[in-house]
Amino acid sequence: MSYVQWNPFRELSVFRTPVGRAFRPVGSVTEDRAESSWAPAVDVYETEDHALVVSADLSGVDPKDVSVTLEDGTLTIAGERKFESAGDKGRVYRTERAYGSFRRSFNVPNTVDGDSVTAEHKDGTLRVTLPQREDAKPQRITVKAA
Repeated sequence: MSYVQWNPFRELSVFRTPVGRAFRPVGSVTEDRAESSWAPAVDVYETEDHALVVSADLSGVDPKDVSVTLEDGTLTIAGERKFESAGDKGRVYRTERAYGSFRRSFNVPNTVDGDSVTAEHKDGTLRVTLPQREDAKPQRITVKAA
């Protein structure tokens, strides 16, 4: 007889929220890694003004080697981290960073204003900001006393 241990953290998955379900990665992590030699770590969060932000760890990646596209409700971040040869450094004894091409794709909610999406690469982090359309933002309704 085999037992399956209950894991309470599994129940707290980000993909159980409406935004999380809409913003889930396309394919699985193993599929992402099978397509490329490495995949950058990515954080997805919502700002106070309800914009969605995708923050990708791209240290050592030249901004010229990064492509960001939004097409048919899919945000794709692709690029390449090029191998730095030893050159003038002398002998290399250990290399732990992954090199090569990468591609990450995410489904985005249809509330995103595609014309206002921005991307900035600063200090090794790519930050893609996806503002929501004005009509999709929560509206505060004032309650009047009768």
